[in-house]
Amino acid sequence: MTSASLLLCHRLPYPPNKGDKIRSYELLKHLAARGPVHLACFIDDPGDLKYRDEVARLAGGKCIFVPIGRLTKWSRAAQALLSGQPVTTAYFASPKIHRWVSEVLASEPVERTIVFGSAMAPYLMHDRARAGSVLFDMVDVDSDKWRQYATWSTGFMRWIYAREARTVAALERAAAAVFGKTLLVSEYEAETFRQMAPESAARIGVLGNGVDLARFSPGAFKSPFPSGEAAVVMTGHMDYRPNADGALWFAREVAPHLFASLSNAHVYFVGSNPPPALRKVQSPRITVTGMVDDVRPYIQGAASVVAPLLIARGVQNKVLEAMAMGKPVVATHEATRALDVHSGRELFIESDPRRFADAVAAAIENPLRDTIARNARQYVEQNHDWKTIMSSLDDLLDQLARDSRPRSPATIRPLVVDTGACKPDFTGAKA
Repeated sequence: MTSASLLLCHRLPYPPNKGDKIRSYELLKHLAARGPVHLACFIDDPGDLKYRDEVARLAGGKCIFVPIGRLTKWSRAAQALLSGQPVTTAYFASPKIHRWVSEVLASEPVERTIVFGSAMAPYLMHDRARAGSVLFDMVDVDSDKWRQYATWSTGFMRWIYAREARTVAALERAAAAVFGKTLLVSEYEAETFRQMAPESAARIGVLGNGVDLARFSPGAFKSPFPSGEAAVVMTGHMDYRPNADGALWFAREVAPHLFASLSNAHVYFVGSNPPPALRKVQSPRITVTGMVDDVRPYIQGAASVVAPLLIARGVQNKVLEAMAMGKPVVATHEATRALDVHSGRELFIESDPRRFADAVAAAIENPLRDTIARNARQYVEQNHDWKTIMSSLDDLLDQLARDSRPRSPATIRPLVVDTGACKPDFTGAKA
């Protein structure tokens, strides 16, 4: 028996080539296997326009795709600053989608409603008749990302980021107070949010992130690296600030120590849209590739994969994908705190520049590297299989359907967001 779903996403859930798109694509695919999905989302990357028909066919229900350009984003950001609302929600505000959501809910027998990401919460959080039946996949505590940005910024941008942290935190709490269930990507994220939103703690749960274990598996890929070179690889979209900052920190603070200990080490930053500052660190021993057609040959050919993130929330897909391919990974505490892993068993965890470099050398030369790589693959198989994760989503949706009822907004005490708290454990990391 099929059942129709309503799914609201801030970005087109395809192609599944970055964190939020991987998760939203898996949600769409899973829901579509059970019935038509009525999908509303924005397209903020012109390159994604060509996927609209493919996504509509997969969804099988009514769809609305709203393009949003750079000028529109800047205009809406200015409006948000004047009105007091989060810039995040102003970016993704659309009267067209508001009308579309109302029309779909009035005309279609929707049984399951999922709001993906805090930016889409305003479309349903004020509908008291339906909010109690909504599953809110918040994914990460997005407000804390902005708090971390403020911590590592100065001047006007520090003020902007701190303001966004406060306003998004208020939105997250208000949405969780009225929606039937709020999910985060890990127990670490969920417990962080429970402390921020104690009035909703009983309805805050976990839906983990998975990996396509067939696609990210050790395989016969041709290595893109010269023979005899110890390739140290970081993957990710390099126009995303945490990735760019982490790459710069690694190049400036970690790589000199690594090169001193490993004469054949060569660092590769693999990912689209590297900023000028990252392009400038290229040298005979550091390569910035830009976009590649397939990251898997780079992961497979690496002697070690690194995730040197200084700012991070949630589960880092780049870490799970490298572990799934059986590679020895070295990552910071920030990149791994949402995982149930131990340094020296499934991967290596360090945040001090010299110790991080030593860990990369150990990942390459340690006789136990193959054992650690096998442990890594096994961990992902046991804890991050999308099939298992999505079966738990069905259970949550069924429970929500049984328990849902209109809910009055909870009394929410003011939350103070301290942008100076919880600084990383190391110094010299600011890019």
